[in-house]
Amino acid sequence: MRLFTALLCLTLAGAVATAAEPPKDTFPASFTRTKKLKGKVTVDFKNEFLKEAIKELSSQLEDQKLGALSVHYAVGVSQNTRISYAGKDVTAEVALDGILKQLDLGYFVVAKDKDRYDGWIELGKGTHRGYPPGVDAPKGTEVAVVPKPEEPKKPEEPKKTDPEPASNDPDEKNALLRLEAAKKLIADGKIEEAKPLLKFAARYFPKTKAGAEAKELLEKNK
Repeated sequence: MRLFTALLCLTLAGAVATAAEPPKDTFPASFTRTKKLKGKVTVDFKNEFLKEAIKELSSQLEDQKLGALSVHYAVGVSQNTRISYAGKDVTAEVALDGILKQLDLGYFVVAKDKDRYDGWIELGKGTHRGYPPGVDAPKGTEVAVVPKPEEPKKPEEPKKTDPEPASNDPDEKNALLRLEAAKKLIADGKIEEAKPLLKFAARYFPKTKAGAEAKELLEKNK
């Protein structure tokens, strides 16, 4: 029994001693890990190709002057696999985690000096995140996981106290209804959706009070 215990301890000690250490990051790899993957993205993919989802992440990072997210697909990884994922103002690494976990894929940042893929991320089978399979990430650098999605909020019922158009003029009523609807959209930050309502009121009911106000509001939100 003592001999078995001793052998077991030696085996475990050898396993710890031979545990793979993360490779030292090159400058491109460090930039990808600490800058690109920390960039914030907002996406809503529904049955989208994997390659198109990656392109969208890359495009948003480029818009932030962080450069493209270059990806190398390992053998056996299909770029045309479809995924669905939504994330609002999350880091690119969190979005990647949410996209790849449904495909049983992992990724790591390539850190090879003078290699064409240096600084790229490589996708392959597995659950690894940030570092190659079998390599433990340094403490404190573990990749964040996708947060639990919030339950959708129930739509608010229209308030019964909303005022009715005061005027009996049908043109004034039509213009006012569109004006009020546009104001609510603008308050919610949906300016582009409000513009058609404002244009309609201003164009077809120019002599009404609401139509004149719609025109002024349209000018302010060009």
